[in-house]
Amino acid sequence: MISVLLVEDDPDVLELTRLFLERDLELNIDVCSSVKEALRKLNNKIYNVIVSDYLMPEINGIQLLKTLKFQGIETPVIIFTGKGGEEIAIEALNSGATFYLQKSENPRFQFAKLRKMIHEAALKQKTEEQYRENNICVVIPAYNEEKLIGSTLNSVPDYIYRIYAVDDASTDRTPEIIQECAEKDARIFHIRHEQNRGVGGSIASGYNEALKEGMDIAVVMAGDNQMDPSYLPNFLDPIINRQADYAVGNRLQAAEYRKGMPRLRFFGNALLTLLTKIASGYWQLMDPQNGYTAISRRAMERLDPNTIYPRYGYCNDILVKLNAFGFKAINVNHQARYNIGEVSGIKYRTYIFRLSRLLLKDFLWRLKEKYVVLNFHPLVFFYLFGAITILISLVLGVYSLYIKLVFDETLFIRATLTILLFLMGSMFLLFAMLFDMEQERNIQW
Repeated sequence: MISVLLVEDDPDVLELTRLFLERDLELNIDVCSSVKEALRKLNNKIYNVIVSDYLMPEINGIQLLKTLKFQGIETPVIIFTGKGGEEIAIEALNSGATFYLQKSENPRFQFAKLRKMIHEAALKQKTEEQYRENNICVVIPAYNEEKLIGSTLNSVPDYIYRIYAVDDASTDRTPEIIQECAEKDARIFHIRHEQNRGVGGSIASGYNEALKEGMDIAVVMAGDNQMDPSYLPNFLDPIINRQADYAVGNRLQAAEYRKGMPRLRFFGNALLTLLTKIASGYWQLMDPQNGYTAISRRAMERLDPNTIYPRYGYCNDILVKLNAFGFKAINVNHQARYNIGEVSGIKYRTYIFRLSRLLLKDFLWRLKEKYVVLNFHPLVFFYLFGAITILISLVLGVYSLYIKLVFDETLFIRATLTILLFLMGSMFLLFAMLFDMEQERNIQW
Protein backbone atom coordinates (compact mmCIF):
# COMPACT_ATOMS: atom_id res chain seq x y z
CA MET A 1 0.00 0.00 0.00
CA ILE A 2 1.29 3.46 -0.98
CA SER A 3 0.42 6.22 1.48
CA VAL A 4 -0.22 9.56 -0.30
CA LEU A 5 -0.74 13.03 1.17
CA LEU A 6 -2.73 15.27 -1.20
CA VAL A 7 -2.42 19.04 -0.62
CA GLU A 8 -4.91 21.23 -2.54
CA ASP A 9 -6.69 24.46 -1.52
CA ASP A 10 -9.53 24.15 -4.06
CA PRO A 11 -12.12 21.84 -2.42
CA ASP A 12 -13.65 20.72 -5.74
CA VAL A 13 -10.29 19.78 -7.24
CA LEU A 14 -9.27 18.16 -3.96
CA GLU A 15 -12.33 15.92 -3.89
CA LEU A 16 -12.14 15.05 -7.59
CA THR A 17 -8.47 14.12 -7.33
CA ARG A 18 -9.06 12.04 -4.21
CA LEU A 19 -11.94 10.11 -5.81
CA PHE A 20 -9.95 9.32 -8.93
CA LEU A 21 -6.81 8.22 -7.07
CA GLU A 22 -8.79 6.03 -4.68
CA ARG A 23 -9.87 3.91 -7.63
CA ASP A 24 -6.36 2.50 -7.40
CA LEU A 25 -6.58 0.00 -4.53
CA GLU A 26 -2.84 0.28 -3.92
CA LEU A 27 -3.15 3.97 -2.94
CA ASN A 28 -4.20 5.20 0.50
CA ILE A 29 -5.09 8.91 0.21
CA ASP A 30 -5.03 11.53 2.99
CA VAL A 31 -6.13 15.07 2.08
CA CYS A 32 -5.57 18.58 3.44
CA SER A 33 -6.37 22.06 2.15
CA SER A 34 -3.31 24.01 3.29
CA VAL A 35 0.43 23.68 3.75
CA LYS A 36 0.14 24.27 7.51
CA GLU A 37 -2.29 21.38 7.83
CA ALA A 38 0.04 19.22 5.71
CA LEU A 39 3.00 19.95 7.99
CA ARG A 40 0.91 18.93 11.04
CA LYS A 41 -0.01 15.65 9.36
CA LEU A 42 3.63 15.02 8.44
CA ASN A 43 4.61 15.38 12.11
CA ASN A 44 2.31 12.48 13.01
CA LYS A 45 2.54 10.17 10.01
CA ILE A 46 5.06 9.03 7.41
CA TYR A 47 3.90 9.20 3.79
CA ASN A 48 5.37 7.52 0.73
CA VAL A 49 4.46 10.36 -1.65
CA ILE A 50 3.24 13.97 -1.33
CA VAL A 51 1.15 15.54 -4.12
CA SER A 52 0.89 19.32 -3.76
CA ASP A 53 -0.68 22.18 -5.67
CA TYR A 54 1.65 25.10 -6.44
CA LEU A 55 -0.42 28.24 -5.89
CA MET A 56 -2.00 28.23 -2.40
CA PRO A 57 -2.65 30.86 0.29
CA GLU A 58 0.19 31.76 2.67
CA ILE A 59 2.69 29.12 1.49
CA ASN A 60 2.94 27.68 -2.03
CA GLY A 61 3.89 24.16 -3.04
CA ILE A 62 7.54 24.93 -3.74
CA GLN A 63 7.93 26.58 -0.33
CA LEU A 64 6.45 23.41 1.18
CA LEU A 65 9.03 21.39 -0.73
CA LYS A 66 11.89 23.57 0.52
CA THR A 67 10.57 23.34 4.09
CA LEU A 68 10.54 19.54 3.89
CA LYS A 69 14.11 19.48 2.56
CA PHE A 70 15.23 21.81 5.36
CA GLN A 71 13.64 19.48 7.94
CA GLY A 72 15.39 16.48 6.40
CA ILE A 73 12.17 14.87 5.11
CA GLU A 74 13.05 13.01 1.90
CA THR A 75 9.50 12.02 0.93
CA PRO A 76 9.03 12.34 -2.87
CA VAL A 77 7.00 15.43 -3.82
CA ILE A 78 4.95 15.83 -7.00
CA ILE A 79 3.94 19.39 -7.88
CA PHE A 80 0.49 19.12 -9.50
CA THR A 81 -0.75 22.54 -10.52
CA GLY A 82 -2.94 24.40 -12.98
CA LYS A 83 -0.97 27.64 -12.80
CA GLY A 84 2.66 28.25 -13.56
CA GLY A 85 4.73 27.92 -16.68
CA GLU A 86 8.15 26.63 -17.60
CA GLU A 87 9.91 28.79 -15.00
CA ILE A 88 7.83 27.27 -12.19
CA ALA A 89 8.52 23.76 -13.49
CA ILE A 90 12.28 24.41 -13.55
CA GLU A 91 12.21 25.93 -10.06
CA ALA A 92 10.22 22.97 -8.72
CA LEU A 93 12.58 20.37 -10.18
CA ASN A 94 15.67 22.32 -9.09
CA SER A 95 14.23 22.50 -5.57
CA GLY A 96 14.00 18.73 -5.40
CA ALA A 97 10.54 17.87 -6.73
CA THR A 98 10.38 14.32 -8.03
CA PHE A 99 7.91 15.23 -10.79
CA TYR A 100 6.06 18.29 -12.07
CA LEU A 101 2.64 17.86 -13.71
CA GLN A 102 0.55 20.62 -15.33
CA LYS A 103 -3.21 20.24 -14.97
CA SER A 104 -5.06 20.00 -18.27
CA GLU A 105 -8.58 20.09 -19.62
CA ASN A 106 -8.58 16.30 -19.94
CA PRO A 107 -8.98 15.06 -16.33
CA ARG A 108 -8.95 11.38 -17.24
CA PHE A 109 -5.56 11.71 -18.92
CA GLN A 110 -3.99 13.94 -16.26
CA PHE A 111 -5.16 11.77 -13.34
CA ALA A 112 -3.88 8.62 -15.07
CA LYS A 113 -0.53 10.32 -15.52
CA LEU A 114 -0.54 11.48 -11.89
CA ARG A 115 -1.26 7.96 -10.68
CA LYS A 116 1.65 6.63 -12.75
CA MET A 117 3.96 9.30 -11.30
CA ILE A 118 2.92 8.35 -7.76
CA HIS A 119 3.82 4.70 -8.35
CA GLU A 120 7.16 5.65 -9.95
CA ALA A 121 8.03 8.04 -7.13
CA ALA A 122 7.18 5.46 -4.47
CA LEU A 123 9.25 2.78 -6.22
CA LYS A 124 12.19 5.15 -6.58
CA GLN A 125 12.03 6.06 -2.90
CA LYS A 126 11.83 2.41 -1.86
CA THR A 127 14.81 1.58 -4.07
CA GLU A 128 16.93 4.41 -2.70
CA GLU A 129 16.09 3.41 0.88
CA GLN A 130 17.28 -0.10 0.07
CA TYR A 131 20.56 1.27 -1.29
CA ARG A 132 21.05 3.47 1.78
CA GLU A 133 20.94 0.33 3.94
CA ASN A 134 24.24 -0.63 2.28
CA ASN A 135 27.44 1.38 2.37
CA ILE A 136 27.95 2.03 -1.34
CA CYS A 137 30.84 4.04 -2.71
CA VAL A 138 31.92 5.24 -6.14
CA VAL A 139 35.58 5.29 -7.17
CA ILE A 140 36.33 7.92 -9.83
CA PRO A 141 39.88 7.84 -11.26
CA ALA A 142 40.86 11.09 -12.95
CA TYR A 143 43.91 12.23 -14.87
CA ASN A 144 43.76 15.66 -16.52
CA GLU A 145 39.96 15.67 -16.58
CA GLU A 146 39.38 19.36 -15.79
CA LYS A 147 36.62 19.63 -18.42
CA LEU A 148 34.42 16.79 -17.18
CA ILE A 149 35.38 15.81 -13.61
CA GLY A 150 33.07 18.42 -12.08
CA SER A 151 29.97 17.23 -13.95
CA THR A 152 30.92 13.61 -13.16
CA LEU A 153 31.11 14.26 -9.41
CA ASN A 154 27.91 16.29 -9.40
CA SER A 155 25.99 13.51 -11.18
CA VAL A 156 26.51 10.87 -8.46
CA PRO A 157 23.11 10.03 -6.87
CA ASP A 158 22.30 10.91 -3.26
CA TYR A 159 22.07 7.27 -2.13
CA ILE A 160 25.82 6.82 -2.67
CA TYR A 161 27.48 7.03 0.75
CA ARG A 162 31.04 7.94 -0.31
CA ILE A 163 32.76 9.22 -3.47
CA TYR A 164 36.50 8.56 -3.82
CA ALA A 165 37.86 11.02 -6.38
CA VAL A 166 41.38 9.83 -7.21
CA ASP A 167 43.55 12.48 -8.83
CA ASP A 168 46.41 10.60 -10.52
CA ALA A 169 49.01 13.40 -10.46
CA SER A 170 47.07 15.58 -12.89
CA THR A 171 48.88 18.58 -14.35
CA ASP A 172 45.76 20.65 -15.12
CA ARG A 173 43.02 22.01 -12.80
CA THR A 174 41.60 18.59 -11.96
CA PRO A 175 42.74 18.65 -8.27
CA GLU A 176 41.35 22.16 -7.75
CA ILE A 177 37.99 21.22 -9.23
CA ILE A 178 37.79 18.08 -7.09
CA GLN A 179 38.55 20.15 -4.00
CA GLU A 180 35.87 22.69 -4.92
CA CYS A 181 33.32 19.91 -5.31
CA ALA A 182 34.42 18.32 -2.01
CA GLU A 183 33.73 21.59 -0.18
CA LYS A 184 30.13 21.46 -1.44
CA ASP A 185 29.59 17.70 -1.07
CA ALA A 186 30.83 16.06 2.14
CA ARG A 187 30.67 12.61 0.51
CA ILE A 188 33.66 13.38 -1.73
CA PHE A 189 36.99 12.08 -0.44
CA HIS A 190 39.91 13.51 -2.42
CA ILE A 191 42.82 11.11 -2.96
CA ARG A 192 45.90 12.74 -4.52
CA HIS A 193 48.76 10.80 -6.14
CA GLU A 194 52.01 12.74 -6.21
CA GLN A 195 53.28 10.45 -8.99
CA ASN A 196 51.19 8.97 -11.78
CA ARG A 197 50.27 5.36 -10.99
CA GLY A 198 47.96 4.62 -13.92
CA VAL A 199 44.23 4.07 -13.97
CA GLY A 200 44.58 0.63 -12.33
CA GLY A 201 46.67 2.15 -9.54
CA SER A 202 44.02 4.84 -9.03
CA ILE A 203 41.27 2.25 -8.71
CA ALA A 204 43.43 0.26 -6.27
CA SER A 205 43.74 3.40 -4.10
CA GLY A 206 39.97 3.80 -4.15
CA TYR A 207 39.39 0.14 -3.28
CA ASN A 208 41.85 0.36 -0.37
CA GLU A 209 40.00 3.36 1.08
CA ALA A 210 36.68 1.57 0.57
CA LEU A 211 37.93 -1.41 2.57
CA LYS A 212 39.24 0.86 5.34
CA GLU A 213 35.87 2.60 5.66
CA GLY A 214 33.87 -0.63 5.54
CA MET A 215 32.12 -0.13 2.20
CA ASP A 216 29.85 -2.99 1.11
CA ILE A 217 29.95 -2.24 -2.64
CA ALA A 218 32.39 -0.21 -4.73
CA VAL A 219 31.39 1.13 -8.15
CA VAL A 220 33.98 2.41 -10.64
CA MET A 221 33.01 5.32 -12.91
CA ALA A 222 35.43 7.15 -15.17
CA GLY A 223 36.18 10.81 -14.56
CA ASP A 224 35.23 11.76 -18.14
CA ASN A 225 31.47 11.48 -17.55
CA GLN A 226 31.05 8.65 -20.12
CA MET A 227 29.30 6.42 -17.60
CA ASP A 228 25.67 7.34 -17.01
CA PRO A 229 24.79 7.11 -13.27
CA SER A 230 21.14 6.38 -14.11
CA TYR A 231 22.26 2.77 -14.77
CA LEU A 232 23.73 2.39 -11.26
CA PRO A 233 20.75 0.38 -9.89
CA ASN A 234 21.35 -2.24 -12.60
CA PHE A 235 24.90 -2.69 -11.28
CA LEU A 236 23.95 -2.66 -7.59
CA ASP A 237 20.90 -4.93 -7.55
CA PRO A 238 22.67 -8.21 -8.49
CA ILE A 239 25.23 -7.67 -5.72
CA ILE A 240 22.71 -6.58 -3.08
CA ASN A 241 20.49 -9.57 -4.00
CA ARG A 242 23.52 -11.92 -3.82
CA GLN A 243 23.31 -12.97 -7.43
CA ALA A 244 26.89 -11.95 -8.24
CA ASP A 245 30.02 -10.40 -6.75
CA TYR A 246 31.09 -8.45 -9.82
CA ALA A 247 28.95 -6.56 -12.32
CA VAL A 248 30.55 -5.48 -15.60
CA GLY A 249 29.04 -2.95 -18.00
CA ASN A 250 28.12 -4.07 -21.50
CA ARG A 251 27.92 -1.44 -24.27
CA LEU A 252 27.66 -4.00 -27.08
CA GLN A 253 24.44 -5.94 -26.48
CA ALA A 254 22.10 -3.67 -28.44
CA ALA A 255 22.74 -1.68 -31.61
CA GLU A 256 21.49 1.52 -29.99
CA TYR A 257 24.05 1.07 -27.21
CA ARG A 258 26.88 0.57 -29.70
CA LYS A 259 25.83 3.70 -31.58
CA GLY A 260 28.43 6.40 -31.22
CA MET A 261 31.37 4.09 -30.43
CA PRO A 262 34.34 4.93 -32.70
CA ARG A 263 35.11 2.16 -35.25
CA LEU A 264 38.72 1.68 -34.21
CA ARG A 265 37.65 1.34 -30.59
CA PHE A 266 34.94 -1.17 -31.57
CA PHE A 267 37.39 -3.33 -33.55
CA GLY A 268 40.05 -3.23 -30.84
CA ASN A 269 37.44 -3.95 -28.20
CA ALA A 270 36.11 -6.99 -30.12
CA LEU A 271 39.60 -8.49 -30.51
CA LEU A 272 40.54 -7.95 -26.87
CA THR A 273 37.16 -9.31 -25.74
CA LEU A 274 37.94 -12.67 -27.36
CA LEU A 275 41.41 -12.81 -25.79
CA THR A 276 40.03 -11.79 -22.39
CA LYS A 277 37.34 -14.48 -22.47
CA ILE A 278 40.01 -17.12 -23.03
CA ALA A 279 42.35 -15.69 -20.40
CA SER A 280 39.78 -14.94 -17.70
CA GLY A 281 37.40 -17.88 -18.07
CA TYR A 282 34.38 -15.53 -18.07
CA TRP A 283 33.06 -16.66 -21.43
CA GLN A 284 29.65 -15.00 -21.14
CA LEU A 285 30.99 -11.47 -20.55
CA MET A 286 30.30 -9.38 -23.63
CA ASP A 287 32.39 -6.26 -22.93
CA PRO A 288 35.21 -7.09 -20.50
CA GLN A 289 37.15 -3.95 -21.51
CA ASN A 290 34.40 -1.86 -19.92
CA GLY A 291 35.52 0.13 -16.87
CA TYR A 292 31.98 0.66 -15.53
CA THR A 293 31.88 -1.99 -12.79
CA ALA A 294 30.61 -2.79 -9.30
CA ILE A 295 32.27 -5.18 -6.85
CA SER A 296 31.27 -6.66 -3.49
CA ARG A 297 33.32 -6.23 -0.34
CA ARG A 298 34.22 -9.91 -0.06
CA ALA A 299 35.51 -9.93 -3.66
CA MET A 300 37.60 -6.79 -2.97
CA GLU A 301 39.12 -8.39 0.13
CA ARG A 302 40.01 -11.62 -1.69
CA LEU A 303 41.31 -9.73 -4.71
CA ASP A 304 43.78 -7.57 -2.72
CA PRO A 305 43.73 -4.18 -4.51
CA ASN A 306 47.51 -3.85 -4.22
CA THR A 307 47.97 -6.69 -6.74
CA ILE A 308 45.88 -5.04 -9.50
CA TYR A 309 47.74 -4.26 -12.73
CA PRO A 310 48.35 -0.49 -12.52
CA ARG A 311 47.89 0.58 -16.15
CA TYR A 312 45.26 0.05 -18.83
CA GLY A 313 44.55 -3.67 -18.71
CA TYR A 314 43.58 -3.56 -15.04
CA CYS A 315 39.99 -4.61 -15.86
CA ASN A 316 41.25 -7.77 -17.61
CA ASP A 317 43.64 -8.50 -14.75
CA ILE A 318 40.82 -8.17 -12.19
CA LEU A 319 38.61 -10.58 -14.13
CA VAL A 320 41.35 -13.23 -14.29
CA LYS A 321 41.89 -13.05 -10.53
CA LEU A 322 38.17 -13.08 -9.66
CA ASN A 323 37.58 -16.14 -11.83
CA ALA A 324 40.51 -17.97 -10.26
CA PHE A 325 39.05 -17.29 -6.81
CA GLY A 326 35.56 -18.46 -7.84
CA PHE A 327 33.54 -15.22 -7.90
CA LYS A 328 30.52 -14.86 -10.15
CA ALA A 329 30.49 -12.00 -12.69
CA ILE A 330 27.56 -10.80 -14.80
CA ASN A 331 26.84 -8.42 -17.69
CA VAL A 332 24.94 -5.15 -17.18
CA ASN A 333 23.67 -3.54 -20.37
CA HIS A 334 24.07 0.21 -20.57
CA GLN A 335 24.67 3.00 -23.05
CA ALA A 336 27.92 4.93 -22.95
CA ARG A 337 28.23 8.63 -23.69
CA TYR A 338 30.75 9.59 -26.39
CA ASN A 339 31.84 12.85 -28.00
CA ILE A 340 31.14 14.94 -24.91
CA GLY A 341 34.68 16.26 -24.69
CA GLU A 342 36.37 13.10 -23.38
CA VAL A 343 39.87 12.15 -24.57
CA SER A 344 40.79 8.46 -24.53
CA GLY A 345 44.22 7.66 -23.15
CA ILE A 346 44.36 4.30 -24.95
CA LYS A 347 46.46 3.93 -28.10
CA TYR A 348 45.03 0.73 -29.56
CA ARG A 349 47.91 0.05 -31.98
CA THR A 350 50.30 -0.55 -29.06
CA TYR A 351 47.74 -1.34 -26.38
CA ILE A 352 46.56 -4.56 -28.04
CA PHE A 353 50.06 -6.07 -28.15
CA ARG A 354 50.94 -4.97 -24.62
CA LEU A 355 47.69 -6.30 -23.22
CA SER A 356 48.06 -9.59 -25.12
CA ARG A 357 51.30 -10.28 -23.21
CA LEU A 358 49.54 -9.48 -19.93
CA LEU A 359 46.63 -11.78 -20.81
CA LEU A 360 48.97 -14.66 -21.68
CA LYS A 361 50.75 -14.31 -18.33
CA ASP A 362 47.43 -14.04 -16.46
CA PHE A 363 45.99 -17.01 -18.37
CA LEU A 364 48.87 -19.29 -17.34
CA TRP A 365 48.61 -18.01 -13.75
CA ARG A 366 44.86 -18.75 -13.68
CA LEU A 367 45.31 -22.31 -14.95
CA LYS A 368 47.93 -22.96 -12.28
CA GLU A 369 46.03 -21.26 -9.45
CA LYS A 370 42.50 -22.46 -10.20
CA TYR A 371 43.03 -25.91 -11.69
CA VAL A 372 46.24 -27.06 -9.96
CA VAL A 373 46.73 -25.22 -6.65
CA LEU A 374 43.19 -24.46 -5.40
CA ASN A 375 41.55 -27.40 -7.14
CA PHE A 376 42.29 -29.89 -9.89
CA HIS A 377 40.76 -30.31 -13.32
CA PRO A 378 42.19 -32.26 -16.28
CA LEU A 379 41.50 -29.37 -18.65
CA VAL A 380 45.03 -28.12 -17.89
CA PHE A 381 46.33 -31.22 -19.69
CA PHE A 382 44.03 -30.53 -22.64
CA TYR A 383 45.41 -26.98 -22.89
CA LEU A 384 48.98 -28.31 -22.53
CA PHE A 385 48.66 -31.13 -25.06
CA GLY A 386 46.79 -28.84 -27.45
CA ALA A 387 49.47 -26.14 -27.32
CA ILE A 388 52.32 -28.65 -27.70
CA THR A 389 50.62 -30.50 -30.58
CA ILE A 390 49.87 -27.30 -32.52
CA LEU A 391 53.43 -26.07 -31.95
CA ILE A 392 54.82 -29.37 -33.28
CA SER A 393 52.48 -29.19 -36.30
CA LEU A 394 53.70 -25.66 -37.12
CA VAL A 395 57.35 -26.68 -36.84
CA LEU A 396 56.70 -29.75 -38.98
CA GLY A 397 54.87 -27.62 -41.54
CA VAL A 398 57.81 -25.23 -41.86
CA TYR A 399 60.22 -28.17 -42.09
CA SER A 400 58.08 -29.81 -44.78
CA LEU A 401 58.10 -26.66 -46.88
CA TYR A 402 61.86 -26.40 -46.45
CA ILE A 403 62.37 -30.00 -47.63
CA LYS A 404 60.07 -29.41 -50.58
CA LEU A 405 61.74 -26.18 -51.68
CA VAL A 406 65.36 -27.21 -51.09
CA PHE A 407 65.38 -30.92 -51.94
CA ASP A 408 62.19 -31.08 -54.03
CA GLU A 409 60.90 -34.09 -52.06
CA THR A 410 57.22 -35.05 -51.99
CA LEU A 411 55.09 -33.01 -49.63
CA PHE A 412 52.05 -35.25 -49.29
CA ILE A 413 52.98 -37.41 -46.27
CA ARG A 414 54.51 -34.60 -44.24
CA ALA A 415 51.69 -32.21 -45.14
CA THR A 416 49.06 -34.77 -44.16
CA LEU A 417 50.79 -35.40 -40.83
CA THR A 418 51.05 -31.63 -40.24
CA ILE A 419 47.33 -31.13 -40.86
CA LEU A 420 46.38 -34.10 -38.64
CA LEU A 421 48.55 -32.82 -35.79
CA PHE A 422 47.10 -29.31 -36.16
CA LEU A 423 43.54 -30.65 -36.10
CA MET A 424 44.33 -32.84 -33.11
CA GLY A 425 45.84 -29.90 -31.23
CA SER A 426 42.81 -27.75 -32.09
CA MET A 427 40.49 -30.43 -30.73
CA PHE A 428 42.45 -30.52 -27.47
CA LEU A 429 42.15 -26.72 -27.13
CA LEU A 430 38.44 -26.68 -27.99
CA PHE A 431 37.70 -29.37 -25.39
CA ALA A 432 39.73 -27.41 -22.83
CA MET A 433 37.68 -24.29 -23.57
CA LEU A 434 34.46 -26.29 -23.32
CA PHE A 435 35.46 -27.61 -19.89
CA ASP A 436 36.37 -24.07 -18.84
CA MET A 437 32.93 -22.83 -19.92
CA GLU A 438 31.29 -25.54 -17.84
CA GLN A 439 33.29 -24.47 -14.82
CA GLU A 440 32.03 -20.89 -15.24
CA ARG A 441 28.41 -22.09 -15.34
CA ASN A 442 28.98 -23.89 -12.05
CA ILE A 443 30.10 -20.73 -10.20
CA GLN A 444 27.60 -19.85 -7.46
CA TRP A 445 27.42 -16.78 -5.21
